[in-house]
Amino acid sequence: MPPRSSKLSSKTYGTSNIVESLVGLTISPKITATSQTSRFHVDTITTLSQEIDLKQVNISIENVDLLVDAHLRLKTGIRYALVGRNGEGKSTLLKAIADKLIPGLHENLRILLVSQVEGEGEEVRLAGEEAGVERSPELTVTERVVKSDRRRENATSEYQLLTKAFEATSPTALIEAVALINLSRSEYELEEAKKTALRRSGARGAEARKQLLKAEATFAENERRVAEADWGSDDGQAAKEATELLAEVQATLESLEADSTEARARSILVGLGFTQAQLDDKYIALSGGWRSRCSLANALLQQPDLLMLDEPTNYLDLLSVIWLQNYLESISSTILVVAHDLEFIDAVTQETIHLRDKKLSYFDGNLSEYERYTRADRKSRIRQKDALDKKRSAIEKSIETGTKTAKKTGDENRARMVKSRQKKLDERWGLERSAKGTRFKLNRDMGYYHFSNRAEIKIEDLDKAITLPFPDPEPMRFPGALISASNITFTYSRATPNILEDVSLTIHPGARVGLVGKNGEGKSTLVKLLTGTLRPQKGTVEQHPRLRLGYFDQHSVEILSTADIARTSALGHFTEQLKEKHDIEIDEQTGRSFLGAFGLHGKTATNPISTLSGGQKVRLAMGLVVYPAPDLLVLDEATTHLDKDTITALIRALRQYTGAILLVSHDRHFTRCVVEGAPLIPPSDDPDDDEEEEEDSSDEEGQTGETGTVYVVGPKGRVKPLSGGMDEYVALVERRMKRLGLLTT
Repeated sequence: MPPRSSKLSSKTYGTSNIVESLVGLTISPKITATSQTSRFHVDTITTLSQEIDLKQVNISIENVDLLVDAHLRLKTGIRYALVGRNGEGKSTLLKAIADKLIPGLHENLRILLVSQVEGEGEEVRLAGEEAGVERSPELTVTERVVKSDRRRENATSEYQLLTKAFEATSPTALIEAVALINLSRSEYELEEAKKTALRRSGARGAEARKQLLKAEATFAENERRVAEADWGSDDGQAAKEATELLAEVQATLESLEADSTEARARSILVGLGFTQAQLDDKYIALSGGWRSRCSLANALLQQPDLLMLDEPTNYLDLLSVIWLQNYLESISSTILVVAHDLEFIDAVTQETIHLRDKKLSYFDGNLSEYERYTRADRKSRIRQKDALDKKRSAIEKSIETGTKTAKKTGDENRARMVKSRQKKLDERWGLERSAKGTRFKLNRDMGYYHFSNRAEIKIEDLDKAITLPFPDPEPMRFPGALISASNITFTYSRATPNILEDVSLTIHPGARVGLVGKNGEGKSTLVKLLTGTLRPQKGTVEQHPRLRLGYFDQHSVEILSTADIARTSALGHFTEQLKEKHDIEIDEQTGRSFLGAFGLHGKTATNPISTLSGGQKVRLAMGLVVYPAPDLLVLDEATTHLDKDTITALIRALRQYTGAILLVSHDRHFTRCVVEGAPLIPPSDDPDDDEEEEEDSSDEEGQTGETGTVYVVGPKGRVKPLSGGMDEYVALVERRMKRLGLLTT
């Protein structure tokens, strides 16, 4: 019977509800974490509180500090967005929380982490199953997700064992059942004690090793009893203990709604894009992207105290994204999300945590509200500082004039006036309004030691702007469309329905074209037909004779992760590919300069590609595509792995790019900005903000550029333009979801 985990009895199970991380445990590279503790603090405290409030949190990885004296605060039931630039440590912070490396995290707080996936995707593990073992070939997708819930599987196994023992009406059977359950639970506690001892060091590590010795002794004793059939002679005590265990297990199954687990699992999987037929297919046959969806389904099914999702929208189409955001709003778990999809984050989260300069700052609102607030606050502070600087200059000038006059005439009144003005500059200069807009008051707005009666107006330095220099193509020598598809029909096999049927689409120089649609309905196939990778069975596709194509898709990043390429440097691969594919020769300095502009500086450009993060690989792959200055830039899910600031830089670069763009994306905000010219920060629903937003909109580079066309690739191979753009497509998806019963509101 697999090891057990339950939240119901810390007395019986010792350390209960230890972290179950869907990505498995890794101890390399080593993450070191500390936090403020007091003499009253007990590291293994068990409490009913699900809130996290830890001060002076420090996290480092391989001697590189990611957090220094930060305040980690997660309120119960609140949905948070964690934002910050790539490389700041967002994923490492999630890992440190999930593995409970930070002192002060409650031992009975149940945490699940679904990590972002590259390559093969996540593996959904069964209870007690280790990474790397051969998967059972017989389990279906639904069975795999259901059985990966350790709590339910353990409780079910114990229930079956106890009921069989009671049905046997033999005292020995009851004693044996209790002994086997105690052995299983002590085995699980031993596993968790080993993991904890491996993670911790110093005083915490010494205490963890003591607990490990106790767990080993308990397990050894229970193992001896089972092996030697040492059941003892107290039949009454065994029956009493078995009865208590059975009642507890039944309560656990009821709290987990075990009877409806399979139905709920199927519902979640359908919401994440699985068809009814796929639910009963073999799990082992799934690709990496579909396995990652299963991991997400497993986490949603279990509903832990704290659910952490790192890029959960990867590989999801819009229907699944909308379903997921509605599902997350409906559950009671505390949620911490890292995602690149702005509209998804805005819809899901209630508060924003910004990781910057090794600190965590908090904002009561979603990401767009945070962006609007910080922009308005910065502008307000700049205006206040400019006004105060002008006022100070005038006062200093009057002081200088008054001092000269007082000395010359001996006017004591003027001397007192000069002294009063100087005192105002020295002691009462600074903010005149508080953050709430009220008149600044010392005793209310400054709760710390200070030398002035007013707070200084502080204007934080902005992060260094990210730029993505896209070279513009030369004007076409001959007029005409870049690509013209007329009445094309395509199928991969005569035995299967047409993927695309009677499709016509034209792309002109400088055009902005968006392709949207459900996964598997032909978007990528249409792109391959337009670019000449495939040929239609009917109809024609004509390309401009001098057309230069640049094609970026998710495989562009995966190729960089292959063994041969991963060993080379970004700079070496960049120069080699330009020579091999485009017959363009560049010197090392030119290559360094271009990659540096794409965020690959210094050693990042010369170290092996295997050391690059997902976002850095995207930048390298993007640089390879745009350097030859293509007339048509094809982008298929280009925002995956990119942080918010890099996506904003990409939008700006695409707006200024004079070539044509064919965009395939499920990211609503990204498509609206690139194809439809929407503002970088979505407008507020509050009418009071309209005036400020109109002022801010003047700063949007390229916002008034040419509006493109969004095409939907729908069922039965049809492709049609949407006059209402992304708004119309979202409405179509929501109507489809309502028909399928996936959306109730």
